[in-house]
Amino acid sequence: MNTDPTKALLAAVLDALTLVQGQLDAVARGNARIEASQNDILTRLDTIDAGQAAVTDLMPVLEMILARSIEDRELTRAQLSTVAAIAGFAHAAANGNSAPLPIDIADDALLERFALLQPADRRSNDRAMVAWRKAASSASSSDLFALLTRQYQPSPTDTPETRILRYRLAAVSRAELEGRGASLPQPPASTSAPDRSAFADEARSAELAVLWRAGESPALFADPELAGSLDLFYRVERGGMGVPETQMTDELAQLHRMLGDRLASGERPSMARGPSRYSPVPEADLGLDRSS
Repeated sequence: MNTDPTKALLAAVLDALTLVQGQLDAVARGNARIEASQNDILTRLDTIDAGQAAVTDLMPVLEMILARSIEDRELTRAQLSTVAAIAGFAHAAANGNSAPLPIDIADDALLERFALLQPADRRSNDRAMVAWRKAASSASSSDLFALLTRQYQPSPTDTPETRILRYRLAAVSRAELEGRGASLPQPPASTSAPDRSAFADEARSAELAVLWRAGESPALFADPELAGSLDLFYRVERGGMGVPETQMTDELAQLHRMLGDRLASGERPSMARGPSRYSPVPEADLGLDRSS
């Protein structure tokens, strides 16, 4: 019970419960206003002459009130379900049976504060986390400050997966700077980008393509939206055992150009499975599958 991950999970549960309580209070106040509106309608009906009541159309108002009541109840039920799931994972972790939260729960707005303030994960064997821990430890404090500032900025093309990874990487950067006694940038107010327009998407895709084409650098490993492309690249590179060096060099150069073009066009190549906003790209689609 005294491990940092357990404390963080329990703190997240308490934060979520506090937030839900505040939202439930807001729902209660909303219901009180609805009841007041209903009473006002009934009072007006009592004062309307029977002959006038037939031409008084209150049905739209009553339907709106009913729809709002149903919507509030469904929202509250969904939030309580999320909190229950978080509490279950926290209880399991406290008993030594730790497991990552499902993507849809980890990306829930109730855990936004935890995402921004979570402790650094120094034990994950995920390639992106391992690579960034190594790169962050060797980066200068000024470079790391700038990279953390960029990591903090929500991306208009983030998927739930990259958004979660974004703030896991940021936690490593923040811990590294704190360990050096360096100053820290302010975290964002939200983990979601305010501008998700087509123009913002295109600008972000162009930025990622430039960063990818520039080659290996701390900034490359710091960006969660490039983790999928790096996974693909390293998988092909590892699969090149026995391939002549010249051929392997040419194939990797071809793959690097192809991934850059796909990033520029708005795709986010990855080996991920399952539905997402940006479709994963199987290795076979890259024209470099050597399994046959």
